[in-house]
Amino acid sequence: MEGTVNDDSENRFSIDDLNIKVQQAQEILLDLERRKEEIERQKKQLEELRQKQRTFEEDHRTAVDLLTRGLVLLERQAGELKRQLEEIESIHSQFSDQLKAIESIQPASWDPMNLEDELNKALVTVEQAKTIYAQYRDKVGSVNERLAIEEEVEEEEEVPFRFWNKVMSGFAYSLPLILVLSAGMVIWILKK
Repeated sequence: MEGTVNDDSENRFSIDDLNIKVQQAQEILLDLERRKEEIERQKKQLEELRQKQRTFEEDHRTAVDLLTRGLVLLERQAGELKRQLEEIESIHSQFSDQLKAIESIQPASWDPMNLEDELNKALVTVEQAKTIYAQYRDKVGSVNERLAIEEEVEEEEEVPFRFWNKVMSGFAYSLPLILVLSAGMVIWILKK
């Protein structure tokens, strides 16, 4: 009997030891699962961070490209506009000078004895003004055309709200849907 009691106590110790070891293993397993979850969470954060970094790099590169191109275009346009402005200022100056020359002609103050000379000078001045105007007419005309086009664009942008135009537009956009629904109702009615 003593042998059986020792076997029972050994079994009990070994069962208790086994239960303790199982419990320890379960704790270790839970700890490993927590660590695994933490590692998965960190991995997910790193993936999101990498994706954000890629997006940033692509958007950064795109923005730099767009802005660089835009600046080059603006610089070209500014140079062209500056050149055009200088040209317009030159034409303006010449037109002003010619206008002053023509306005300074005072036929009433001409000496009747030198009427032919005075008239010839006046005709030369007028012809010179007409020649200068003809020389720059195309450039003046292109400025007038640009102004007219800009005015037309401004007028088109200021089209007032018209209720019936909106209704007709809505009807035109809805027409395909109306036709499909009507066809569906006709088919449904014919099946009954």
